[in-house]
Amino acid sequence: MEQIQNEKISLINGRIHTRSGIASSIAIKHGRIISINDELDSPDGKFIDLHGRTVLPGFCDTSFDFLSWAEEQDRLDINNVHSLKELSDSLTAYAQANPTPLRGWYVAYNLPENINITHENIDTIIPSVPCAVIDSKNNRIVLNSPAMNELNMPQDNVEPEDFSTHLPELNERDIRHLIETYSKKINSLGITEIWSDFYSQGNAQKLWKIFLNEAYDSLTFRLRCNFGFNEANELNELLALGIRTGDGLPFCKLGGILIDGSLEQSEQKNMIYSAHLSGCQIITDNNKSCLNALERVSKKIRKPTRHLIKNFTGGIIERMKLLGLGGLVVSEQSNEFLHEAFLNGIVISQGSGKILKAPVENISRLIENGLSVAEALNIFSWGAAWNGRNDSRRGEIATGSDADLVVLEKDPFSVKPEEISGIDISMTFSAGRVVYDSGAV
Repeated sequence: MEQIQNEKISLINGRIHTRSGIASSIAIKHGRIISINDELDSPDGKFIDLHGRTVLPGFCDTSFDFLSWAEEQDRLDINNVHSLKELSDSLTAYAQANPTPLRGWYVAYNLPENINITHENIDTIIPSVPCAVIDSKNNRIVLNSPAMNELNMPQDNVEPEDFSTHLPELNERDIRHLIETYSKKINSLGITEIWSDFYSQGNAQKLWKIFLNEAYDSLTFRLRCNFGFNEANELNELLALGIRTGDGLPFCKLGGILIDGSLEQSEQKNMIYSAHLSGCQIITDNNKSCLNALERVSKKIRKPTRHLIKNFTGGIIERMKLLGLGGLVVSEQSNEFLHEAFLNGIVISQGSGKILKAPVENISRLIENGLSVAEALNIFSWGAAWNGRNDSRRGEIATGSDADLVVLEKDPFSVKPEEISGIDISMTFSAGRVVYDSGAV
């Protein structure tokens, strides 16, 4: 699949929110917006009549682990089985439909508590491929014999942490499969960019190469890879390769360096110094020692940093303002300080966290909590672009900007706040390509 749409496409008869106001038409080519409200009598290219639908910049989810979410979608949900016979039928059908499972393992989850099984039960169903069955409370995992042998664990019940720690890594085929299978769900929500956090330590470079090479052509959204490390030496190994924030290809770039607030203060400081002085963006928790380190290093070299604080609180907004820091909010956590942050000029973006949420649902919730429609939309468009150092190319509809767009059935500015979460997505464009089409247009 081509990453950029080179054919000229004109969107006409729309309600298009541009940097300069409401427009009725835009033309896109070579992945960018080439004109707004120009005469469109020229017969060249393709025309799409929006019939009054609304166009906004594509949504950006700035904290969502796509791979973990997609892998869970690929596993078998057995919540509705009521007997060993039904479990056997479900596992058998699942194995037949997936002859090459992710990581080489079959995984089923949500086993009802009233069904008791052992490895012998699973062996009769899946005799030669590792298989794990997880109960509904995620505190009991039963392995079959091949799984016990592979993990070198003689017991058929294992702890969730032991299970996840010892699972084989996702390989190139696995990652391509997940992207090709579950990207459409992302695009159907109007999302054109995802920031995904990878605390993979030694696997960071391997993941990076897979996304840039083997899986790159499968991407239908822009992927920003934020990498976290356990110690400064691991970060320095990455920096020694010459890789910095913003490097990569248009649809896959290295994002920020994640600084874990639970690390030793000296390790936090060393990693912040190394990342900052190398020109990398820093993303850290709302942590006093991390803020202190950011203040010290910013005083030594004063330059635009756009470092980000996750889930900030009201008590540090003034410090964030002085340091020019942005704010990143994960929707799983409540943040009552967003309006105060806006008043102080803090740029904010937001992400789903572990469970994918539709941006229109998050936007609706933010409005219910006191933000204006413009403020809430800004969090998923220009605010995300600014926090990602991409505001010169994305986040607003303007001539020369990337054609990452979402077409909505209704205008969020024109409906009641409680109706915003129910607005349907008609189309999603990524670099001018139609990556989702509901068929309504």
